[in-house]
Amino acid sequence: MLGRIWRLLIGPVLSTRRARHERLPVLLALPVFASDALSSSAYATEEMMLVLWASGEEALRLAFPISLAVVALLFIVVFSYRQTVYAYPQGGGAFIVSRENLGEFWGVLAASALLVGYVLTVAVSIAAGVNAIISAFPTLLPYRVSLCILFIALMTYINLRGARESGLVFAPPTYGFVLTFAILIMVGLARGFAGDIEPKPYPPYGEGAQALSLLVILTAFARGCSALTGVEAISDGVPAFKPPESRNAALTLLLMAFILAGLVLGITYTASYFQVLPVKNEHGEIIETLTSRLARTVLEGTPFEWFYYVVQAATMLILILAANTAYVDFPRLSSVLANARFAPRQLANLGDRLVFNNGIILLGLLSALLIIYFRGDTHALIPLYAVGVFIGFTLSQAGMARRFARVKPPRWRIGMLISGFGAFTTGLVFMTQLVANFRYGAWITLVSIGVLMFLLFKVHEHYMTIKAQLKPKLTPPRATRHKVVVLVPSVHQGVLQALDYARALVPPDEIEALHINVDPRPPAVYRRVLKRTKDEETELRLVTPAAEKMQQEWRQFVPDIPLKIIDSEHRSLIEPIEEYIDELIEQEQLDQLTVIIPEFYPRKWWHHLLHNQSAWILRLALMRKPKVVVSTVRYFLER
Repeated sequence: MLGRIWRLLIGPVLSTRRARHERLPVLLALPVFASDALSSSAYATEEMMLVLWASGEEALRLAFPISLAVVALLFIVVFSYRQTVYAYPQGGGAFIVSRENLGEFWGVLAASALLVGYVLTVAVSIAAGVNAIISAFPTLLPYRVSLCILFIALMTYINLRGARESGLVFAPPTYGFVLTFAILIMVGLARGFAGDIEPKPYPPYGEGAQALSLLVILTAFARGCSALTGVEAISDGVPAFKPPESRNAALTLLLMAFILAGLVLGITYTASYFQVLPVKNEHGEIIETLTSRLARTVLEGTPFEWFYYVVQAATMLILILAANTAYVDFPRLSSVLANARFAPRQLANLGDRLVFNNGIILLGLLSALLIIYFRGDTHALIPLYAVGVFIGFTLSQAGMARRFARVKPPRWRIGMLISGFGAFTTGLVFMTQLVANFRYGAWITLVSIGVLMFLLFKVHEHYMTIKAQLKPKLTPPRATRHKVVVLVPSVHQGVLQALDYARALVPPDEIEALHINVDPRPPAVYRRVLKRTKDEETELRLVTPAAEKMQQEWRQFVPDIPLKIIDSEHRSLIEPIEEYIDELIEQEQLDQLTVIIPEFYPRKWWHHLLHNQSAWILRLALMRKPKVVVSTVRYFLER
């Protein structure tokens, strides 16, 4: 029943052979892998100008020069990552590059930083998208967190359906966002140069204003660098591209860089020209974003005022769908870590739709918790955002510089110079991010990365220990003492089928049938009987009439195997079984004991609710015991 519901929601199972056909061409890969980077242009300028706003109009004049520095850094990073996608077509990004060239510790640090960054990507993108909706419809502000959770669930569902389907879904909103903002910027510049719009003075900042200083400029630059988040995604997901994978990935990187640079510079210049800033309420919460104010200013008084809602819809869609970059790369990086035995193996499992289901669901849950904790506040999440990403940038490019020096491919000096300069630059930006945003929450990111690193190393230690213990050794074969215990809830067809299975394993004299009486009668109804044991000695016991009746029925159907009945003093099923098994193994010096649990299986799912679910509880209890093998024999009932 549950399987049919899953199939209906997610779609039919895809053959593994179709994995190659699910790969993405450049036009679909751009919205899938670059939507995060492109969408960040919608809030990077806003975050930068919010910092400068506190220092007055003189500081706000620096917005466009700072955006030029951000774009220069963007191209440094992109050209370095183009070398990475050619050198590592198998993907893995910063983790593979750092681990192979710098060492295991640095590889795990890069992976941890990127994983934390991907969770923050989803939270920031979804929160910013919801803020775009609230800017157009302020009455939705009380429902911000609920809307964020709803969109996270939607993104999780879309990605569970498969990579190609998500590419087809995300392409129109991504290209629509680029086209919409290109039109808005060009119309704004045309109206500005024509003198149709008179820029209004900047509003006062209010409480918390401060003098312009180097720290303010560095903080603004650090916040503006949030535009670079998502750039590394393409290097992580090279195997998702159609052949030739590296060439298509490098082309997508370049296209993304030019589009993102145009959007960042265009939005920053136009907003600075018209002296536009976001709108805050009396509590300091942003109730209208910078891009919303920019669109109102540019379109006000024209016949195309309706285009404002197109801009907001495009912004909302691209910001929400930008989370898809993390939904593609978080599961893929998790699978790489799992295959390297740094993460649970379940994260490497490819799902029915040829995507990593477990990683997708895990990302959705973690980002939802983050949204709930920060109440969907983009301004509170941004300082946490870019720190981890720039750790990944720095380590990846440092690893590439080391690789060029170690492998010495053709023109290796030029490649090493590009990657080395990129590592130096992004390293400085990381330190800037850390200093500027530390008191605003960047320390939370560092702590999270440290905790995740500890967990990854503990998982790796566990897998390495297991591998060492399971390593085969050459030992001479020896005879093993083996017995089988069949648990008997009552005499029925399922138990008889379990006994047939037991006889196939060992001779009848090595089989013991055990019944636990969890509801014995009061002692007043017991009567004394003589029972003959295996050694032909007699012993005096107390047997209930029900037990005697069961023994008679048992001998009728199973004459060759005696039934042992144990009364449970405290009405427990598990404790008497465990005590009996431990005693049997010790007395007979067994090397292995197989416990067979008969279980009848109803055909309809709801019939399970009408029966005791003791079989799986027994399995869990007995599976922990050494020398014990637990086997379930199911008897399928007719409809």
